[in-house]
Amino acid sequence: MDSVKSQGIKPVSSKERMIELDIIRGFALFGVLLVNIVMFNTTLFSKVATTAPLSDPLQLQTFSDKISALFIQIFAEGKFYTIFSFLFGLGFYVFMERVEMKELPPNKLFRRRLLFLFLFGILHFSLVWYGDILHVYGFVGLFLMLFRKRSLKTIKIWIVILLVLSTLIFSGFTFLNEWFTASLDGESLIAQEKALNDLMEKSIEVYKNGNFLQVVNYRLTQELPFVAMNLVFLIPKILGMFLIGLYAGKKGVFKDVTGNLDLIKKTWRAGGIIGGGATILYVLLQLNQTTINPFMYASAVTALKEMATVLLSLFYITSLLLLLRKEKYNSILHPLRYMGQLALTNYLVQCILCSLIFYGYGLGLLNEAGVATGVLITFVIYGGQLVFSKKWLEKFRYGPFEWIWRRLTYGSSL
Repeated sequence: MDSVKSQGIKPVSSKERMIELDIIRGFALFGVLLVNIVMFNTTLFSKVATTAPLSDPLQLQTFSDKISALFIQIFAEGKFYTIFSFLFGLGFYVFMERVEMKELPPNKLFRRRLLFLFLFGILHFSLVWYGDILHVYGFVGLFLMLFRKRSLKTIKIWIVILLVLSTLIFSGFTFLNEWFTASLDGESLIAQEKALNDLMEKSIEVYKNGNFLQVVNYRLTQELPFVAMNLVFLIPKILGMFLIGLYAGKKGVFKDVTGNLDLIKKTWRAGGIIGGGATILYVLLQLNQTTINPFMYASAVTALKEMATVLLSLFYITSLLLLLRKEKYNSILHPLRYMGQLALTNYLVQCILCSLIFYGYGLGLLNEAGVATGVLITFVIYGGQLVFSKKWLEKFRYGPFEWIWRRLTYGSSL
């Protein structure tokens, strides 16, 4: 990759970079790792069987694990990939504007960018982890191109439509699943539970004791259909968050934070109050502190979680923007920019390290380490990456994977 002194492709200069975006990316990477470590410490089919730690934190054995899992579920689960979805939409706007300024074909280059992101994701899914999000962004990003020239009013309408649709899909699917389960007779219900438990136990056996090739083969033959099906459900939500980011780009929110302060504060209040309220409601439901028709319980919790996820992610983003206006907090948060500048590299390295910690071809700690231990591991990995990112950027313009992605996108155009 290009060193700072080389004369190859010119990077975005420090003046051109929106430092706030890098800081938000860096912050989001911590939340992503916090959740992903819990997911690496279980399996996809444990989640399907609703025995994964975040499915029911109170089922865990130790108090520290219960508190840790409940904290992650409330404040982190789903929120940080949603933040990255927002940033992707905003990044799309910035990318297209800058490419046009250089008199290069924006649509062609963005399609290439998406293609290689999708391929990164497929490789990451195949070789490292079923929970990859890159292939999802690479695919859903194609729909984002339809909205580039749309008015702010049109984009706002579609944001509402997509996010409402997403909530209805997730809560509706949960309702149908509950209805289907309730319609089973005793023998069929026992058979269904046994089938799910068998899938879960097989997945744990493979991931805990299998070698690398066995794990990859299992992922491609058994997990791929579930991940592909889930992609259909994710499209409305992720595209909706993409459009919020695009809307922020068109409004110039990050170019002129002061001029958009009223909008930022309004979003901050709405995200905190409504998102916080939805969170309190679903937590009370989970703790059986409020009553509801048992048949509607699961779908109500899902709907409230979906609402809270979107609104709290916006609350986190606007909170950071407001804190960065204060010199004291700006100096504290500033180092996160190094993590954010190497977001792709750091995300992939996080996942590779987690696979080596938890899977059988590494340390094999799957289901051995508690959630609280996972929190400690999160701080160790993130702290190491923070130091590494700063040192790397003192010598190089881009992270290793950022450089590869850039070269594949532009070729020799820049």
